[in-house]
Amino acid sequence: MHEWSLADAVVRSLLGFMASEGLDSIKEVEVTWGEILELDTGIFEQAFYELSKGTPLEGAKLVLKEEKAYFRCNSCGAEWDFKTADEILSREFEILEEPAGVRESPLHFLPDLARTLLRCPKCGSRDFDLISGKDLRVSKVVA
Repeated sequence: MHEWSLADAVVRSLLGFMASEGLDSIKEVEVTWGEILELDTGIFEQAFYELSKGTPLEGAKLVLKEEKAYFRCNSCGAEWDFKTADEILSREFEILEEPAGVRESPLHFLPDLARTLLRCPKCGSRDFDLISGKDLRVSKVVA
């Protein structure tokens, strides 16, 4: 569960920010997460609140915003979304849904291999960029 380690990084970052800015408390924190992370928001929220207990962050409201993932081909300019990338990989690697109907994208486990595994759906080039939806960041703090 990478949600706990991501929440820990956010809490540590915020505590450092509070110390450097001389803040006693934070009322609200907005965290933007990229779709490619396939974050389980329930687990992330639980981890954030648990890790905040006993710190100056305890009681802060957490707001989560998802940023959609988009790719852009540097050869032909085509753009495609995470769903299309997932479908391409699923066909190429014959990844099937589990019996319960749940399946995590291969990009969830191997995001750095996207350039090796994916091709532009229009021209077949492997020269593309992930232009959004890959990061997790604190996007707003209300003190």
